[in-house]
Amino acid sequence: MTNSLGLRDRDYASPKPPSTVRLLMLGDSFTEGAGLLLEETVAKRVERALSARGCGAYEVVNAGVSSYSPILEYLLLQRLAPLLTPDVVVLNFDMTDVHDDLVRTETAIANDRGLPVAVPPDPIRETALLLPPLPALGPLGRPLNRLVLYQTFRKSEAGQSLLGPVKTSPEQLAAARLIGDPEHDPMAITRGDDRPGLERAWTLTEHYLVGVRDLARSSGASFVLVVYPHAHQVSAGESPLGRRRLGVGAGFYGSERPFARLEALGRRAGFPVINLLNTFRGRTADGPLFRHDDIHHTPAGAAVFADGVTAGLLAVRALPACLNRGAR
Repeated sequence: MTNSLGLRDRDYASPKPPSTVRLLMLGDSFTEGAGLLLEETVAKRVERALSARGCGAYEVVNAGVSSYSPILEYLLLQRLAPLLTPDVVVLNFDMTDVHDDLVRTETAIANDRGLPVAVPPDPIRETALLLPPLPALGPLGRPLNRLVLYQTFRKSEAGQSLLGPVKTSPEQLAAARLIGDPEHDPMAITRGDDRPGLERAWTLTEHYLVGVRDLARSSGASFVLVVYPHAHQVSAGESPLGRRRLGVGAGFYGSERPFARLEALGRRAGFPVINLLNTFRGRTADGPLFRHDDIHHTPAGAAVFADGVTAGLLAVRALPACLNRGAR
């Protein structure tokens, strides 16, 4: 189902009915609900949980879009806020967001505050950024990546047979010494150590998150950030094949640094952060929470996600007082 706004959800009244509390949930494919029925998605589960508390009408708009990150979520909120007039904007932060923002910043058109005006597609430039440079080529690797002829050959069957796959496997990342590189390693922030360029990448994403906060507030809405883990941060056994697609090998990755960094940002910038790391780690018996050969949640994983968001919204008092009283 796709509604008139291009979202994976039903249509909503505009203007919003005065008796309704509306939450707008931003995020990527985990929020959109890849592989799930609409009613199994996080937004719809949270909507049902809030409505069941008998405290009025609640709507949770599913504004998750596959592969989106804060730089694009800022632009999406700019478009949707005047139409949907949400009371609360919830942004579900994904562990790939820092990588995605870094790549998209290279092609973005920004205003004088460093916030996006547009992020036009530029396939040649994006491919140049994402193709793993070949160690044997040394300093020539990156300039070569920018050549259209080389890109075409590199992505061909012959090119991949000769030079290796374009998709970055854990082994390829390790061989090219790119583990933790925020440009080429989508899961760089989960590795637990610092690499050159990682601080700049984090700073960009934090700037966009504060921009989303400001945009939400200027629209009359409060802002809440939710941060959730990927399979390899929950247990060693979750999504053994799915994690490889993002260049993550076997094992349990226990670093809590990305979660702590976002909580610190929330304290500085004055918005609540709902950290779902321990929620997921404490519910592994409900699993599998992630699909075996895909990084996304199973229905059980989406249920854990939604339970954590619902409890978190109540805990940070982001909702009307009667709901908060009902949570005690």
